Amino acid sequence: MSTKKRNYSNEFKTKIVLELLENDITINELASKYNVLPKSIQQWKKRFLENAHLVFEEAVPVKKFREKINEDARIIEDLQKALGKATIERDWILKKVKSLGSNNKSLVDPKLKIISITRQSELIGINRSALYYKKRNMAFESDKILMAKIADIYSQYPFYGFRKISYTLKQEDLNIGKKKIKTLMKKLNIQAIYPMKKKFTTIPTKEHKKYPYLLKEKEAISKPNKVWASDITYLKLKSGFVYLCAIIDWRTRAILSYKISNTIDTKLVSDTLNNAILCYGKPDIFNTDQGTQYTAFNFTAILSSLNIEISMDSKGRAYDNIIVERFWRSLKYENVYLANYNTIKEAKEGIKDYIYFYNYKRPHESLGYKTPMSVYMAGTEQWA
Repeated sequence: MSTKKRNYSNEFKTKIVLELLENDITINELASKYNVLPKSIQQWKKRFLENAHLVFEEAVPVKKFREKINEDARIIEDLQKALGKATIERDWILKKVKSLGSNNKSLVDPKLKIISITRQSELIGINRSALYYKKRNMAFESDKILMAKIADIYSQYPFYGFRKISYTLKQEDLNIGKKKIKTLMKKLNIQAIYPMKKKFTTIPTKEHKKYPYLLKEKEAISKPNKVWASDITYLKLKSGFVYLCAIIDWRTRAILSYKISNTIDTKLVSDTLNNAILCYGKPDIFNTDQGTQYTAFNFTAILSSLNIEISMDSKGRAYDNIIVERFWRSLKYENVYLANYNTIKEAKEGIKDYIYFYNYKRPHESLGYKTPMSVYMAGTEQWA
């Protein structure tokens, strides 16, 4: 007696193969479950895997048809935009006609973005200059609203000056000039908090190999990972001091690694360096001061083994590592002095939040008011 051959749909075969691939189950178990031959399942799996790449390919006729559809869609979209603009203007005029009892000037809506003020003036037949007087009367109320907004930003970021406040307002679609912001801040009697001089933490050692300062032409540093710089600063807590080591990318100002420790030693700087290398690769040049931690053999050996050139500041010239000095200034006056941390745990949590804010949210004037990490990531992709 002959057995009739069963025909299985493609959907059924796909279901079987996916169940085999996604679960810890044998072919025999699956064959028994669905009453099919194990050999059939093996063949389906083989064909499935051999043709999987076809999912990501598009046949030539289909591709041409799709391009034709897209082109037609663009033409239709352009026609719809033109028709839509005319329709919007018509509806706007009809709406204004119903309120003809009011002064023509009041018919202009400065908040309407889809029809410019100039176009509105043309449609209702008035001179745009006639609106100036009305705007002037509104200026006082607008200033009051703007001053409230500035005060709100300043309450969150008391270290922001008029430039950064202007940039922050632009992110909220409020394009206010820097001079205007400066004037209103004077009226509010507020100004950014500024820092004091740094106290030095790294201690130079007399007996160590002398390394040259390689950053005399700083303008030549045009891409990320060309130069990294590092330094150590202390943080005063109510219960004592801790030390913070950071590594910064010179070109983009991005903080690539940092560590807080209750001791200042070679392990602190080595751990910070190893973490930066693990996450971001390595620089061509590594710049530090001549402190004991950075001149120690255990630290310089890491740099030498990776063929990283070592650059060290001239003795007594903190300006040589100015990029890190500026970051310390921002960190302390925008976070540490305001937070007044009690414990190491508080300091670690607060500084972690601040460095995220600094890297990803804080606009940097020298970067065209972009954030350090956005410039770093864009730069590494460009030079990859």
